[in-house]
Amino acid sequence: MIRIALGLFFLVPLLCQAQLGPVTAFSDGAQKTSLDVRPEFFVLDWKKGTVLDIVETPMTIMVDSVGTQKINLLQNKKREPVLYSSNIVTPVCADGDCKLMHITLYWTLLGDYAGFDRSVKEPLTKHDHDEFLYADYWKLHELLQDHNSILKRRRIDELVTRPKPSEMEGVDALSGATVKEVKESVVSGALYSCYVAWHLVHGKIKEELRAYTVARQNQDMLLRMLNSANTNYQMYALENLGEEGYEAHFPRITELFRSGIPLVRSFIIKNLADAFARSPSIMQPFWEALPHIDINTRSLLLQHIDSAPDATVTAISTQLGVLTKNQLIQFLSHLEDRKSVSGEIWENLRRFAASSKEKNAYIVVQFLEDHS
Repeated sequence: MIRIALGLFFLVPLLCQAQLGPVTAFSDGAQKTSLDVRPEFFVLDWKKGTVLDIVETPMTIMVDSVGTQKINLLQNKKREPVLYSSNIVTPVCADGDCKLMHITLYWTLLGDYAGFDRSVKEPLTKHDHDEFLYADYWKLHELLQDHNSILKRRRIDELVTRPKPSEMEGVDALSGATVKEVKESVVSGALYSCYVAWHLVHGKIKEELRAYTVARQNQDMLLRMLNSANTNYQMYALENLGEEGYEAHFPRITELFRSGIPLVRSFIIKNLADAFARSPSIMQPFWEALPHIDINTRSLLLQHIDSAPDATVTAISTQLGVLTKNQLIQFLSHLEDRKSVSGEIWENLRRFAASSKEKNAYIVVQFLEDHS
């Protein structure tokens, strides 16, 4: 009887914590009201000296079997929102063996996965109670960055190969090997932990976090996103800045056009389509980026070649080697439509046509013959 009472004494606080979640879960197990070190596994920038205050929000995340746990907002000293977090304590069961998973999850302001902190005192474990190695935590981190993982489309029982009936004597019916399609992306021996963590990160909470941010969006937040290295932040800012915002922050936008991913570049050029004809000289930084951007964005840019200044057209005639066959034909077609073509451009065309290293030189050779 005494033994049962002692068990309840220790179990009740644990279940309460699992139900409500602590203020925050750190590696030293202490409750804190701020985060002053970069999360161990993290996808965003973290400036040295950053201190984020932890503030409770009305939001909660549903954790199977234990109910809801709190979502916290992490804000800087200017009271600007930076991250969302939740301290997860939940049982993970496989083959009838249940263990508690302790992990602090972080989301961006748009609800995307930002990272996690592990618990030093309560490490994640695999089958047979083997503790996660650092490489295992890193693999979990990579898995959680994949928002379109196979775990999104499969139930947990579809991710294991059940033993044949003749092999099942004395073995739990849920036992089995992880299916080949998912085996490489999850931690070996920790399929259930990976599955639970992925669905916590990428569940309904994502849209709730994004909606919470959108409701509190302001110009300062958009500018911080625009200047972020995070692609999703950049896209969100570009989608919400408006025409005045584009004009006010044009240098940063031209920088993103040169250094951003193709999705960001194409969005910028489509949003600024009218500016090529309206303000051709202002758009010069975009033309200067032509040799450095991806093929698809280059094609979008060349759609505005008719609005380009003469100096830009001359510059492009020295860069014909970066153009694809169709892009080269488009450029030559533009030259045909011009009232006059400078001697410098003709000389650049002849130089390109004479090069034995240019696979598309024959196109310019034909153009020169047709216009000799």
